[in-house]
Amino acid sequence: SASPSPPPPSASPAALSIEFQVTVAGGSYPSEVSWTLMCSGALIGSGGAPYSGTLSAPPGECTLDMNDSYGDGWNGDQWEGAGNTFTLDSGSYGSETFILIPPSPPPPSASPSPPPPSASPSPPSPPPLQPPPPPSA
Repeated sequence: SASPSPPPPSASPAALSIEFQVTVAGGSYPSEVSWTLMCSGALIGSGGAPYSGTLSAPPGECTLDMNDSYGDGWNGDQWEGAGNTFTLDSGSYGSETFILIPPSPPPPSASPSPPPPSASPSPPSPPPLQPPPPPSA
């Protein structure tokens, strides 16, 4: 039978997506909690509490909308993801904005520095030997 076609080449680095873990936990009324994450105008993820998952989004500005059905905040639940921690302190709605930054590549290994010039300068090359003058007639 025909072998399955190879997967398409991955998108160019410009369209790089960043994967990040998101957890929502810690509160006393998780059933009231809901949230939606938009990044660069696209819906990236949504859920409630407790929540744990991996989301993927392009680098750029992200907006986390936090909702509480009872209207008394998240009662201790915290949304954690991409190095940020947010919560809804009070009320039924809150919004937080953060910038999703691609993980920095590992620093290039330090290139060895050129060897220092040796302390003793090389001797100047001797002048070329002059041919002896022709004997006088």
